Amino acid sequence: MTVKLRTMLESEYESYLSVAVKDYAKDKIAAGTWGKNDALRLAEESFQRLLPEGINTPKEFLYAIVDEEIDENIGFLWVHLDKSKELSKFFIYDFIIFESFRNSGYGTRTLACLDEIANEMNVSQIDLHVFAHNKGAIHLYEKVGFIPTDISMSKQI
Repeated sequence: MTVKLRTMLESEYESYLSVAVKDYAKDKIAAGTWGKNDALRLAEESFQRLLPEGINTPKEFLYAIVDEEIDENIGFLWVHLDKSKELSKFFIYDFIIFESFRNSGYGTRTLACLDEIANEMNVSQIDLHVFAHNKGAIHLYEKVGFIPTDISMSKQI
């Protein structure tokens, strides 16, 4: 498999949103942050606020993850660039590998591609948030060198 990050096309953006917004709402419900009745609306508002100009929003990089050998889109990646005089870093807002391609090495290869892009852009750090219930993602991130920097915990009474 040969993985490549390709700039997301306008025609792919709506497809991406239809998956990403629902996934985000489900994750926020699972994390106990939002209630079921408000989650979809709040997720839509979050995406609109963070991507007001869609794929053309400044400092936001939306990619289709492509396996070039089978010429197929296998997921999406969204990173934000935070650049200052002292530090230049990416924040991974969203990372989706489609269900049928999971647990096949695509996640690891995608993150390696992101590392290459970061090096080309003189980005020295990549940050992300991962929901605690997403054990597969946590395993992947730890495997490629991410370390926990902040842990939020909750207890239901």
